[in-house]
Amino acid sequence: MEKLKILEAEFEFDFYEADELERVEQAFKTVEKTVHKYMNKKTIKSSEVIRNVCNIIFDFFNCILGEGADKKIFGNKTNLKMCLDAFEQFVEAKVKQDKEFEKISNKYSPDRIRREV
Repeated sequence: MEKLKILEAEFEFDFYEADELERVEQAFKTVEKTVHKYMNKKTIKSSEVIRNVCNIIFDFFNCILGEGADKKIFGNKTNLKMCLDAFEQFVEAKVKQDKEFEKISNKYSPDRIRREV
C-alpha cells in the first residue's frame, strides 16, 4: 500500500486494490454526471459556482478516501484553487498508476509470453 499525498494530507491508498479502484471509477462517474447537471444552470453567482464545485470535489474525496477526507485535506476552507489543485494531484496519481499498470500488463501479455516460450 502506498501513501497518497493530496495537498498536505496523506492517506493509505492502493490503486492496485480492486475495491479501492472501483470507488475511484464510481467517483469519477459521479463527478462527470454532477458537473454536467450543474453546467446547465444559467444564472448563478460566482460564490455559488465555487461552493458547488468544491462540494463536488469534497464528495469525490470522501467517496474514495472515506468520510472526513475533505476536512483532512481542506480544513474548513471552500477554496476553488485548493480544490482544483487537489483534484489535479489525484488525477496525476491515477495517470501514473495507469502507466505502471500498462507496463505490468504488457510484461505479462499472452503475446509476449508466447514469444519468450
